[in-house]
Amino acid sequence: MLAAILTLCGITTVSAQTKQGEWYSSGSMGIGLANFAGDIEDNKSKFGITLNGDIGYNVTDWFAPSIGITNTFQSVGYTVLNKSMHMDVLSVPLLMNFSTGPFVLKAGIQPDFMLSARMNGFSYRDQFKSVSLSVPLALNWNFCQDSDGDLWFVEVRYHLGLTKMNKDIMFSNGWRTPGSIRNSLIMLNIGYKCDL
Repeated sequence: MLAAILTLCGITTVSAQTKQGEWYSSGSMGIGLANFAGDIEDNKSKFGITLNGDIGYNVTDWFAPSIGITNTFQSVGYTVLNKSMHMDVLSVPLLMNFSTGPFVLKAGIQPDFMLSARMNGFSYRDQFKSVSLSVPLALNWNFCQDSDGDLWFVEVRYHLGLTKMNKDIMFSNGWRTPGSIRNSLIMLNIGYKCDL
């Protein structure tokens, strides 16, 4: 797939943003490595699928705010139980995009909405809060420009959890949920960016 994209690209010098005063959109997909951070032990990272979409406005030729939607299918393994928690999380990243040459640095804040959480066929959705907050940090490399001037890019993005995802629950067997579990996710995506 990457070879086909590079074949379609006729220009090797790539600018990071579209022109000042223009709107743009982008879409990307890739893989994510998720885990829990905070008051938890015996957990291990697992891979999942990530889908992203953004709309932004170029205030200058180097700065553009954007809003997007990110859907991540995250899994976290538990060593002791030998099982994995599978989660469907929808995020709304509000980003500031700073460009230089073919690179774009992104930072912002996002609410994360827990859509589902399942383990071993059972729902654990009620043990998680509906909304938590994360800080998305990303580095984007525009590696190719096609004949229409649209860009192909590779992006590494990290979601750093700010607020706890879990509720405080005491179970009948005396076990209670850990004090604070936060989201931790790193993604590698490939995407396409075009003017609106």
